[in-house]
This record gives sequence, structure tokens and C-alpha cells, in this order.
Amino acid sequence: MDIDVCKKVTIRNCYISVNDDGIVMKGGKGPNAHKLPENGPIEDVLIENVTFGEVHAAVTMGSECIHANRITVRNCKVDNDRPLLLFKMRPDTYQVYENITIDNVTGRCGTIVTLSPWTQFFNMAGSTEKPFGIIRNITISNVKVKTKQFAVLNGNPGDKVSNITFKNVDATAETAAFPNKYSDVKFQNVTLNGVPLKASQAVQEGPVVKPLKPD
Repeated sequence: MDIDVCKKVTIRNCYISVNDDGIVMKGGKGPNAHKLPENGPIEDVLIENVTFGEVHAAVTMGSECIHANRITVRNCKVDNDRPLLLFKMRPDTYQVYENITIDNVTGRCGTIVTLSPWTQFFNMAGSTEKPFGIIRNITISNVKVKTKQFAVLNGNPGDKVSNITFKNVDATAETAAFPNKYSDVKFQNVTLNGVPLKASQAVQEGPVVKPLKPD
């Protein structure tokens, strides 16, 4: 399902299994996308009581999206090896992804959240702009999942990332360490492979964060 330049959208009581991303926020791409009248924001989306089978990602921000605001995913299930929440960060597009809430999700996924560069069809179209993404106010709470890897937080060099909170998360992961290059990531009552994971108990080794043993 592609949600393209829409406001006040509800997706409820669905089963989604496709050879693509499951639910995607759209709205434009390219260095001048934010200036074009046919493009625009996605606002006030509610996704609830949805089960995601085989998908490339359950809920995706981008790759063709300039602004997604107030997106809520709650009371959902995942049954795949791909990201629950995926941010496709285009180095040729100004993007703002903010006020996104994931709440009460169970099952099996590849990662809880992946934030990484996306260069498919990269095209600056001769522009001298230097686009970057802003990702802020992301809350992931009441999640109990089996994962391949807890999370990947590793966007483009110019991306500005702030206030990502994991709260009441119980996860197991085949790979316990996860790439993270942002300081404003908070953990509240989070366990990874049975070990409490908190900001004060995390060691950042370059781009990798690993949980320490409890004090």
C-alpha cells in the first residue's frame, strides 16, 4: 500500500504479504521535490491490527517521500525476516520523518528499525543542492520480537537524527551488536537477549553499540 501525499489515513485489520514493502509513505523525490506543487507531506496515518507476512519491510518511510509526520503503528504482528520500520534515506532528496510511533508489536522480523542510505535511481538532475534528512521523535514501545539484528541506525553523513526512544522492548537477536552512529538514542526497560540495554550500559565502538552485562 502506497500512501502518497495524503492526510488522515487509517489502515486496519489487514494481512499483507507482498514481494515489496508492505505499507509505504510516498510524496516525491529529487533535490527540488520539496518545491514542486504535486509533492507534499503524509500526515496523521494510523496502522493498526495488521499482520505483515513476507514483505521487504513492514512499514517504510521513502524512498520517495519528502515529509512524513504523525505516523502510528500499533497492535500489529510481524512474521518475516525484514525490517519492522525502515527509513530509506535518499542523499538526493530533502526528507523529514518525525513523530513516528510503533506500539505493541509482536512476532518475528529482521530488525526493529533500519535507518540507512538509499541510492536507487539517485539523480541530482544537475542541482548544486546538498540534500539531507531529518529524523526526529521516533518512539518504539511495547515490542516483543525475535530478530536477525536488533537495529541499524546508520544514515547518510548529513542526516540529522534526534530523540529515538526504545521503551519496554524485549528482543532476541542472532546478532546482538547493532550499528548506531547517533548519540540521542534512549533505552527504557529494554532487554536484548535477556540483557538489560540502557544508555548508561551501552558501549559505542565506532558505529557499533553492544549491551553490557547488568551491574
